[in-house]
Amino acid sequence: MTLLITATTGGLMDLATVSLHVASLWPRPVTVIEADPDGGRLAARHDWDVRPGLVELAAALRGHSSGDFDRSSVVRTYSSQVGVVVAPPAAEPVMAALTVLATRAEAIESLVGTDVIVDVGRVRPDSPANALVVAAHRRLLVTRTDLEDIVSVVHRADHLRGLGAWSVLAAGGRYGTSEVDRAIEWPVIADLLPDNPKSSSRLRKAVASLSDEPIAALAEAV
Repeated sequence: MTLLITATTGGLMDLATVSLHVASLWPRPVTVIEADPDGGRLAARHDWDVRPGLVELAAALRGHSSGDFDRSSVVRTYSSQVGVVVAPPAAEPVMAALTVLATRAEAIESLVGTDVIVDVGRVRPDSPANALVVAAHRRLLVTRTDLEDIVSVVHRADHLRGLGAWSVLAAGGRYGTSEVDRAIEWPVIADLLPDNPKSSSRLRKAVASLSDEPIAALAEAV
């Protein structure tokens, strides 16, 4: 199974919805876990109850035993292939939950029984999600392509590099993916907002490549 992190360097405030979109293209069953230290948004946006959610998942991980865990007690159904664990809107309980998730990364997948996509919000040196980012199989940086957003990625390169290898998903903006690809050191695998069938196919192929753990698979999507 694959544990994928989605993150941004700032400016992109709807990363949880982007994560759901990536999940909708995933080739296998997958669970999206909202774990932004600044607080969750999905529950309010979709008129879902906040609980059960991330806090209950953290509690289950503390006493991890997949044999007696009821997945439906924490994971709500978003579609036939996608489950969701929502985060509370307050920052404090999310940060507390992340201290548990960060030390039990491998247990997350076995507990929920699917591949996992974790939205950790903004990447920054003081984020409680950093250990989880390091432990993940894949890391996907989602960024707009306006100048200020690309500058943000470039100036945070040292910190990002310290967390592992990344792939980049463009999320609209002034510049095209080829221009962004030349400006940063990680591959821009696709545009989140494709404007033609060819680029839409590239997005689906890129997402599929993220679901396979061998890093070499990414080269086919670029």
